[in-house]
Amino acid sequence: MEFDNYQKLKEKYSEKKLFDTYYIDLEMVETSFDDNWVYLLQRVDLDSENHDIEILSSVKNSLDERLKNLDVSQKYSKDHSSWSVFYTLKEIIDQIEECLPEEYKTYYRGQSGGWELQPTLFRVGENGYSDDFRNNYDHIYKKISKKFPEDVGYFPRTESSMDERATNLAELQHYGLGTPLIDISENPFISMLFMVDGYSGQGLEPQLDVFFVRDDGNNSLFQEVVKKKQNKRISVQKGAFLNFDRLTQENLSGVNKIPRICIRLKYLENEFDAQEISDLPDGGAGLYVDTESKKNRVLQTAVSDIKNKLTSYHYRTEDLFPDFYMYLSVLKSKYSDIGNTKKEKWYQVSD
Repeated sequence: MEFDNYQKLKEKYSEKKLFDTYYIDLEMVETSFDDNWVYLLQRVDLDSENHDIEILSSVKNSLDERLKNLDVSQKYSKDHSSWSVFYTLKEIIDQIEECLPEEYKTYYRGQSGGWELQPTLFRVGENGYSDDFRNNYDHIYKKISKKFPEDVGYFPRTESSMDERATNLAELQHYGLGTPLIDISENPFISMLFMVDGYSGQGLEPQLDVFFVRDDGNNSLFQEVVKKKQNKRISVQKGAFLNFDRLTQENLSGVNKIPRICIRLKYLENEFDAQEISDLPDGGAGLYVDTESKKNRVLQTAVSDIKNKLTSYHYRTEDLFPDFYMYLSVLKSKYSDIGNTKKEKWYQVSD
């Protein structure tokens, strides 16, 4: 509300200034199973940075103690030479929730790459928006509300109408228009599904963000909205938002940072000495595959493993989109005639 338009807000925004982030990296190397290159979870790396926010510092200290001796490299099943990345994520989430004081609850966001955390309205390029759109956003929003008053109402960026505005902006986001809202969910498995669904590879390193929300409502960006009948998706996805309409000059200048934990899937290059190479079953032939190809395969098999586990817990993409038109769209994609649709193991991924 301290900015005339969203273009100015975008120019001021910096993820590092807004969030105080504790990074937890799940580091994976390559191995092979059943003649397939797959991931091997090597270790959980905890960042050593100091964090000024009391709640984040407290949770970090507790987590460090709980996770530092977690030996994820142990074999636990026939087709896993280490812990599954899914169960490692679940263990970390369980530990976070145990460390968090009772007056807080956790919300999550999954994304398939490590790009800057920002609302869709701030995106640029082919899948983003022009400066002109951000400069004239409220004019465009008001015009939409006049043309489709039964679907969306216009509310200005004022403190008194913040909740009503967010509810109606959520409608615009529901139909695919960029808004100052970032989707989050109170269900970590739903966020994991968004993290891996539609994963395109290309070396992207998926991440799961964790946010702490106070029960007393004293939160700077957290926004719940009215669950409208025509927007069933918010209820099904256990959704809420980070509302960038609530950003202040203090937020953007690095004062009053928001605590955040970011769990990242990371590729780690395997390192062997001469003796270890000679002892490998293939004599080290796999070491000469280019790094980018190995990284892609490691991350793709990790993502495939997570999707496989989520399916076994009955978390499927089509269930997250109860809207008739979106449900049909998901089904169309699922059953497209793309040749061989034989069900494969999690470690059997296409190049």
